[in-house]
Amino acid sequence: MRKQIAAVAVAALLVFAGCSAGGNGGATTAPETTAAGGDPVYDSPLDAQTVAQAHESVVRDAGSFTLVSTSNQTQGNQSFGVESSTAVDLATAAYFSRQEASGQTIEQYGFGNGTAYQRISMASGQTQYTVPQQSPNTSQLAGSQLASFVGAFSFSHTGTETIDGTETYVYEASGVEDLNQSAPGFSSLDTENVTSMSAQVYVTDDGLVKQFGYSLTVSTSNGEASVATEQQYVDVGSTTVSEPVWLDEARANTSA
Repeated sequence: MRKQIAAVAVAALLVFAGCSAGGNGGATTAPETTAAGGDPVYDSPLDAQTVAQAHESVVRDAGSFTLVSTSNQTQGNQSFGVESSTAVDLATAAYFSRQEASGQTIEQYGFGNGTAYQRISMASGQTQYTVPQQSPNTSQLAGSQLASFVGAFSFSHTGTETIDGTETYVYEASGVEDLNQSAPGFSSLDTENVTSMSAQVYVTDDGLVKQFGYSLTVSTSNGEASVATEQQYVDVGSTTVSEPVWLDEARANTSA
């Protein structure tokens, strides 16, 4: 069952190398959702392609963004969390990502021309430089990944909420009945063991998906197992991607 939970996390959260994130073991406390004062940006249920295309158009017009992600998995008295961020300049396709998990930090810088370097700082204090075998897909990060996520649930408008000072329309899914069991990662899920499921999408009036995520808990022979994820687009249009201070050392210790 633990493998099943991990598979669901990977498929539904759409964790990409250097861009997914997991938390510090605690969930983010969100402000209370209020009733919408006007018509929502989209009718319910959400159409996955419409949401993804509109979001990607906003992000590409802005030219840059940072995707901040968190993910937590727990089972019994064991837990695993990941936190990461990926800054992207769409004009050059350059990116810088940072991921922290289990005392290890992985930083990756890509020039946008296929050349990239990676710095791994281990819990032991050792540092390694490598040429990454897998890099973030900046096109997917710009928004195309949202089609798969939104398509995995049946989202309905529930109100409005302010995220980082921006009012958003909130769309929520709750319970197995709002889960698309044919979606990648969910087709093998035994829904009879699902004890709770919820997902949220927060959309601005211009179509930017400010934040999205889900949580899932299942009952297993070893107790409950759960996964919770959240991704947020920040600094849209104001993100800058700079070469890291360790780049020269990485060049000297690798062959890109």
